[in-house]
Amino acid sequence: MGKLLSLLARDDSNCCTPKTYDVFLDFENAAPTDTEREVYDEVERVLRESEAVLDEIQVYKNELKLFK
Repeated sequence: MGKLLSLLARDDSNCCTPKTYDVFLDFENAAPTDTEREVYDEVERVLRESEAVLDEIQVYKNELKLFK
C-alpha cells in the first residue's frame, strides 16, 4: 500500500520524475476478504470502543468546566 501511495504522490514538476498515475481508490466501499475478516472485525470493535472512550472523556471535560 505504501508503494502505491508513493507512486500517486509523485510530482510532474521535475523532468526526471517518472509519470504519475491517475488511480481511483474506493476506500468507502472496500470490503475485507474472507482471510481478512477476523482482523477487520477486531479493528472495527476497537474503533467503536475508542469512540465511546472519547465521548466519555468529552463528558468528563465538560463536567470539570462546570466546577471551575
